[in-house]
Amino acid sequence: MDRLSWQSCTSHYNDMNVLTMHALIGAYSEQGRIWLDELKQVLEENITYTTHFIHQNFEGVRLVKPQGTFVMLLECSQWCQKHGVAIEEVLLRGVEAGVIWRDGKAFNVPCGIRMNVGIPFAKMKEVCERLLKYVFI
Repeated sequence: MDRLSWQSCTSHYNDMNVLTMHALIGAYSEQGRIWLDELKQVLEENITYTTHFIHQNFEGVRLVKPQGTFVMLLECSQWCQKHGVAIEEVLLRGVEAGVIWRDGKAFNVPCGIRMNVGIPFAKMKEVCERLLKYVFI
């Protein structure tokens, strides 16, 4: 396989561009330590809040907490089966409600959703409220 063909079929999840390289250097330098510590606090607060919110409000939605990233995986097969709703419909409802997330199929979770929790806490609370009001109904 030639180089062009090989590049076109890879996932590019591990590729680094110039911006990524400089962001990593900045984040892990002495000057970036304060920012990184604050980021980790925001992520932990969002993960804790969202985990609790989902457990309290969406029976049948299981989740996998991120361990080193800011993407939470929601496994929705029980919820979808109980409510007679396909995962595609749940994904669409989320997008229509302004919650941008991704299908979990690429990560071997056919009835799953990948949700970014790397946002300000106030926005994370708003996302959870939208899920309650417009998506998992």
